Order: sequence, then structure tokens, then C-alpha cells
Amino acid sequence: MNKKLLLFAVVPLCVGLVVAIGYYAILSFNVNIIQPIDVTYDGDSVFGENFAIEDFDCLVGDSCIGDENVRIDNSADEFQIVQLLKTSELDVNYVGKLELTKKDITTWQPSENPEDKIEIIYTVVGNEFEVSGVPEGYTLIYYKDEIVGLEGRLANPQPAIIVSSDIGNLPQNDDANIDEFANYCAEPDNYEHCKGAKLWVVNTLDIDDGNLNWENMANYYYETDLVYYFANSEGEITVPANSFIEFYPQVSIDKYAEGGETSVEIRVI
Repeated sequence: MNKKLLLFAVVPLCVGLVVAIGYYAILSFNVNIIQPIDVTYDGDSVFGENFAIEDFDCLVGDSCIGDENVRIDNSADEFQIVQLLKTSELDVNYVGKLELTKKDITTWQPSENPEDKIEIIYTVVGNEFEVSGVPEGYTLIYYKDEIVGLEGRLANPQPAIIVSSDIGNLPQNDDANIDEFANYCAEPDNYEHCKGAKLWVVNTLDIDDGNLNWENMANYYYETDLVYYFANSEGEITVPANSFIEFYPQVSIDKYAEGGETSVEIRVI
């Protein structure tokens, strides 16, 4: 019997073998998280901290305001909503300070005379709008523009809206000073807030059925910045895009309150 030698080519099993890997591809990437909200106290960032702000004294029966401001900045291109929550039995409010001044009605530059300036304290967020610092014989008004641009405003004078406790949100939705063309951060105003509401203080006798006596406009106290007021009892604040909201803590003490130190905590959430 002839014997034949049979030769087999042994091919490694790994060649041409399909291995199941469980995916077609893996795509990996990094996310750069951008936090648009920053909270500062007296100019220093306190974001993410349990920060003890400055203590202050307050007599019973008085309403007292802290010396330093809390500022909430929003660097995003759209508004952000935050909420202020307090843990205290004390009556705690959040108020702003605004300087008003007489202006040269030809250049609209503020007067440099200190006697031509007043400061008002107003509610930033709360159930009712309250204000102090308005001189006797004068009235606080909200001046809502219909048209952006000085020439347009002069040609279209608007009524004086007398500010009351139930004025609602400021600015109102149809105020031209919050539309896309409004920019009070630019010349000649150079305000800190580019958009918002104008508050003026005018002689009460110059208001007739909502109309202003423009002949006495040189004697009005005009805004030096634009403001916001958020009408709600939940402490919700809408921080405008690329802007900020600033407030000072204010406490009101009952005249029968027991003396001693009381802790107040305000959370920005």
C-alpha cells in the first residue's frame, strides 16, 4: 500500500476571525461647565460658601439696613432665576439704594451740586413695593418710555405713573427701556444697568392727572441708574442677561422684641 504524506497548512485562528467587541465606536469628550451666577458681598465672591456677613445693631421698633451690599451677577446671554430664602423670625427685606439728581436739561448731565441730589431706599423683591427718602412735597414716579432715543422721548412725552405699594414688577413688559435697542451703559448715561426702570422724584404740584408740567423739568430728580423690582413673596429674582441685581439686607424689629443677638441666614438658591 502506497503511503501518502498529507500536508496541511495550519493557518493561525486569529487571522480573519470576527471578534465581538460590543460597540461600533467610543467617542469621548470633555464638558467645560460654565456657571453664569456669581454672588459677591462687599465686592468679594462668596459663591458656594457659607459666609458670615457683617453684623449690625438695631434698636427695637426700628428698621435697619446692613452697610455692605450683596450682588448677584449673571454672565449668561439669557436671564437666570434665583431665590432668596431666609431662616429667621425677624422681618427681613431686601432693598436697593438709588441716587437721584437734578440734571442739566440741555446736556442731561447730572448736577455736581450735592444739594441737588437725594437717595432713596426701595424694595428689590417682596410682596409690596416700599420706598423711603422722598422729600416732603414730592412724589415718586415710574417713567416708562415708549420710544428709545432722546429725540423720540422728547417728542413723545409719557404719563407719570405714581408709584404705589402694588405697582407690580418694574420695569413693566411694555417699557421701551428693556427692549433690544436700550443701552444705558453707553454714552452719555454710563449707567451700571443697561436696561431697567426709571424712577423719578418730582414736585407733587407738577403732576396733573398723570401729566407732568414739563416747564419745571429742571427741578425734577432723575435716575442715575435703572432699577428692578420683583413683586412676589417667595424671594424670586430674575437676574437679567449679562447684568446683575444688588441688594442690602434690611431687618425690622418689633418694639416688644427681647434684646440680645439673633441669627439671620439668607440663602441664595
